[in-house]
Amino acid sequence: MKKMITNIFLLTCTICVLMLIPLFMAHDSPIVVKIPRLSSEELLAKKEASAKAEQEAARKVRLNRIYSCQQDEDCLIVDKDPCGCAAGPSGVVAINVNYITDFNALQGSKMLTKACADQVSVIKECSPSARAVCKAHVCKIDY
Repeated sequence: MKKMITNIFLLTCTICVLMLIPLFMAHDSPIVVKIPRLSSEELLAKKEASAKAEQEAARKVRLNRIYSCQQDEDCLIVDKDPCGCAAGPSGVVAINVNYITDFNALQGSKMLTKACADQVSVIKECSPSARAVCKAHVCKIDY
């Protein structure tokens, strides 16, 4: 008896599915998918934006490497500003000594000559006791 009920149920389901097939096949036109088209200017702008994003990502990777360290001896205080400590504590930064060339390349046009104050700052990062240390694998200035 159970087998007969099961068979009747399966037959009913099959008939329902077969009756629904014409409903799904009744569409006169195929499904239309709209894909936006880009003009050549928009395509070029997208390519330039992605290239800039890649360059920025590469720059961030280089910066992470420049500031990374394993021990205090890996770190060195360098001028971030052409005036160094004459620009105040923000004029210097601690970097990994092995990546001075990379740091200078990243600074590029920022390191152009400019008029600097005669007085050199002696607060915080520019104090005589300031030294480059490695804290949590990042070069920092301890003062």
